[in-house]
Amino acid sequence: MFKILHTGRTSMDAMQRRMDSIANNIANAQTTGYKSQRVEFEDLVYDRLADRGVPQTEEARQRQLEIGTGSRAKDLARSFEPGILKETHNTYDLAIDGEGFFGLVDGNGGFYLTRDGAFRVDAEGRLTDSHGYYVVMDAYAPLSQYNDEDVTISGDGLVTANKDGVNVVLGRIRLFSVADKGSLTAIGGNMFAVRNGTEVASNLDTEGFGIIRQGFLEESNVDLTEELVNMLATQRAYKLNTKSITAADEMWGMVNQLKR
Repeated sequence: MFKILHTGRTSMDAMQRRMDSIANNIANAQTTGYKSQRVEFEDLVYDRLADRGVPQTEEARQRQLEIGTGSRAKDLARSFEPGILKETHNTYDLAIDGEGFFGLVDGNGGFYLTRDGAFRVDAEGRLTDSHGYYVVMDAYAPLSQYNDEDVTISGDGLVTANKDGVNVVLGRIRLFSVADKGSLTAIGGNMFAVRNGTEVASNLDTEGFGIIRQGFLEESNVDLTEELVNMLATQRAYKLNTKSITAADEMWGMVNQLKR
């Protein structure tokens, strides 16, 4: 009975972690640039038990029974499938039509990646996100000197402004990419930290990172229908595991009530 209780407990814990992931996905269904996550499972170590039945053949005596001890959540994978692009008509709302990321740096030189392109211009005329982190770009002039409607951002990130009928180049927004997206760590705020040793490429070195769409934002890639189906399946699996624990408790009660 101890084994049944332990196996049921590990499975309930795994289902709880999956439900946590589903709840987080649903909570971020409207979060700009959010990438859905899923829990991956694995079975636990197996106990090898000798077959004590009689009579036994030589083959039966040498063979051992393998009894599983439950499951656990081994990893939290994230889907980087692109979300739908929603038009906003805002000058500094940017979306990436492709696989790349915008780069952000904080005041201490920390570097982050994001798909959330809801940017703004600060008092210094620099392009920032909602946290005040600077968007990585080659800047030549402060953006605050120009009206929003006069600023144009091309698909390759070139920022220009129309002044007295003349286009002035203000800078260029960089895009970044990593070969192994599984090495990115979500830190909140729609940002990903890059693990040490992960190679990050810039679109100044490599093409094919995507096209920047001005006046658009990328919506979350959460599929609510799929998440609701997963929620029902997870609830059912959790309930079935509670029944295995209940059954073990009833069996234990039968043993305790045995009389000589």
